[in-house]
Amino acid sequence: MRTRTGEYTEVIARTDADLPGDVLEVEAGEVPHIVAGLVREWLLDHLLGLKRPVMLRHHRVMLISNKDTDDLLHTSAPNGVKLPAWLGVRVAYTFDDRVVVRADGHRDVVLVCEARSRIFIDAPVSDLLERHMNVTGLYVRRNSSQSDARLMPRRELVGRIREVDGSDLRLDDHIDDVEMIAAKEAFLEPRAEVLERVLRVVEPHCWSDIVTKLSRKRATVASGPDRLKRMATMFEYLAKQKPLLAPGLAVDFGSMISVRRDRFPPSETIEKPELIFDLGGRKTDRWNQRGLDTHGPSDRYQFTPKQLNIAVICQKAKEGRVETFVERLLSGLPGKVGFLQRFSLERPNLKQLFTSRTASAKDYLIACNEALDWITDKGKTWNLVLVQIDDGMAALNGDDNPYLVTKAFFLRHGAAVQDVELETMEQSPEQLVYSLNNIGLASYAKLGGIPWLLPADQKVAHELVFGLGSYQANTSRMGPKRRFVGITTVFTGDGRYLLGSRTRAVPFEQYTEELLKAIQRAVDEVREQQNWRPDDPVRLVFHAFKPMKNAEVCAVQKLMEGLGLAHAKYAFVHVVDAHPFLLFDEEQRGANAPGGSKKGVMAPPRGLCLRLSRHEALLALKGANEVKLASDGLPRPVILRLHRNSTFDDLVYLSRQVFAFSCHSWRSFFPAPMPITIGYSEMMAEKLRLLQDVDGWSEDAIGGLIGRTRWFL
Repeated sequence: MRTRTGEYTEVIARTDADLPGDVLEVEAGEVPHIVAGLVREWLLDHLLGLKRPVMLRHHRVMLISNKDTDDLLHTSAPNGVKLPAWLGVRVAYTFDDRVVVRADGHRDVVLVCEARSRIFIDAPVSDLLERHMNVTGLYVRRNSSQSDARLMPRRELVGRIREVDGSDLRLDDHIDDVEMIAAKEAFLEPRAEVLERVLRVVEPHCWSDIVTKLSRKRATVASGPDRLKRMATMFEYLAKQKPLLAPGLAVDFGSMISVRRDRFPPSETIEKPELIFDLGGRKTDRWNQRGLDTHGPSDRYQFTPKQLNIAVICQKAKEGRVETFVERLLSGLPGKVGFLQRFSLERPNLKQLFTSRTASAKDYLIACNEALDWITDKGKTWNLVLVQIDDGMAALNGDDNPYLVTKAFFLRHGAAVQDVELETMEQSPEQLVYSLNNIGLASYAKLGGIPWLLPADQKVAHELVFGLGSYQANTSRMGPKRRFVGITTVFTGDGRYLLGSRTRAVPFEQYTEELLKAIQRAVDEVREQQNWRPDDPVRLVFHAFKPMKNAEVCAVQKLMEGLGLAHAKYAFVHVVDAHPFLLFDEEQRGANAPGGSKKGVMAPPRGLCLRLSRHEALLALKGANEVKLASDGLPRPVILRLHRNSTFDDLVYLSRQVFAFSCHSWRSFFPAPMPITIGYSEMMAEKLRLLQDVDGWSEDAIGGLIGRTRWFL
């Protein structure tokens, strides 16, 4: 095995073979990263030696269970129905090796295991064509070379089928130089919706029953109890093995890491922050909705105008239902608090409805112009525009999307825009009350209102937090990727976190330059507003969707030195949501879900933070109550990964800060799955990217007062 450390390549022999270069004996505990790699190689060889189906993906070992009971698809078929062997959904175990640092500094090699279901469609497309399946529009893969012939085939995505030409497939949205592929060399992408299409062809009479039963089985595998049971069984098997990783290096597999044993990494359950509902900081509550209904918004005495001018844009055929919904939004359902009462507003000064003849963007734009002419004739402006849309409109782009056209139009004229799907308007009262609450909250924030504030730690005089979130346009899966990055600024003032007034989103290639501009602009503005003194301590914290490069860290430090803040401290935190770790709470019975089922069984409590090392922590931002459906299974925590060049490295403080910002979203009363520093940046990047395809749009539209609001929520 080879590993690379700095400028050197380390070669470890697993036999008594001669080694190149200098030979050095070291204690295994001094090189845990090498031991971890050896464990991975042993596991791979061991499973292959057992003749088990094994895949290797991104340095992770994946074992495909060949037990009959783990064949989820075939056991979902009715009695007497035999599905082809090349079609399957099986339980798969993924293994990843990690090094975890205990509180005392001791480093443990940890093997992480995850159980989940995986789809297989192993017949070439030529076989499916013989069954008269329509494969147009589906993506295909082809076998790619790999060094170990014992592994299951590795397949790369090559493109989407445009048409069938005899025994060949013509592709669009394809990788370079692959415009055509032989049908016998192509395999359909193994996705749930593709599997369903195949089942419709293979078993046209009972495919629906198979899909329904299969969905239940896959949900069970994704649940906390089933996952934990499978992983425990796997680790019990490994504990019986006595691996020899290299000459003289034998290891034992220990037990699963549990809070019941002293090997469990240090942890805490972070408390929800006390939200502030007045500018003086005296009115607080840990529950956002209760705090608003008790105290009103934090800016209730400063917010203006109290009487809003509200325009409503909707389709003519749905006018009556929209009118009913708007009144429910403003006044509330019977016995419930409405938008006006919750945010201390008066009845609207003007409330006028403008209809679109059809659901087309063109007719919506005609209604927009009628609304603008109507209010202009009265010498006034619209404060808030409510737009009725339909569920399918989200799939439309640019000038074909009624919501985007309407939003672009009114943002250019300084009005906040809130869309509402007709399907939402027609929810049952039990569901609608939650939607009304969230729509009202987002609308108030878009109007420039401040529903509540978040308390800030005053141990440092000035702290600025920068959030980096991204949005990737998915117009093409195989072509060049268009990624946009949003930047959100938060700073401390008078014991509270305050959102910066300027936000931007730029193409990924320009984000470093724009980040430096945002830092300089924020420092200049806040230094002037808060009258910084030269010796005031300053801390910059970055929450990023990607790991910060060393060059980017150095650029930030150089900029701060140029601003006369040579002694500022920095923390660069990568918030990772794609990783193999799971957390289980064996005492969590789950929350009630529709149909009398339980959701989030064994989910850890929201706020549980597990410190893996000085630079890594697991943070649960979803608990049982935050899981939407029982079929969603066990929620996954995020990893907080601190850049090693950070000069402020209090991971406990930073973890609590990230959690606090996840409680601070003004888009919904529900806790957010990401801190707003990243979540707001992602939403802003997405909206600006989508608006770019609307004719006549310019980012200058958000350069005025509307750009100082949360217009992107």
